[in-house]
Amino acid sequence: MLWESSPSRSKAFVSFDAMFSIVPALLMIALALGAAHLLTERSAERMHGQESFDKLVSIADYVVKQGAARTECVGTRLAGCENVRYPNWLESAKVDDALAEGLGQRAGLAVLSIRLDYAGPGPACVYRLVVVDDRKDIRKLYVCGG
Repeated sequence: MLWESSPSRSKAFVSFDAMFSIVPALLMIALALGAAHLLTERSAERMHGQESFDKLVSIADYVVKQGAARTECVGTRLAGCENVRYPNWLESAKVDDALAEGLGQRAGLAVLSIRLDYAGPGPACVYRLVVVDDRKDIRKLYVCGG
């Protein structure tokens, strides 16, 4: 009599069985969602870091080839002179805070410094070897920011 199965007793057994099989499945789903969130967050951080680094490389290339490059007027004044740029030959007077501020705003970087011979503030830096002024000193141009 005690072991006879009654409808209410079998229903209780089925509900306990369902609970013990659903709880581990829910825990596994929660674990999978947590791992997916963590991977997505890390991927977004890496992508932002790579985007900032790519911007720094582009800014460094621009400064070396155009922004602070030495220019000369070649030709006669009567015939009209043509401005010739010398990439990697910089005029040190052009490397200033105004250049960094303007390029930083255009690139959307919160921090940007462009300096000769020493790195400025910022989480990442890129440097280029350049020739500076008429003395033709070989120096490093640092572009740092983030």
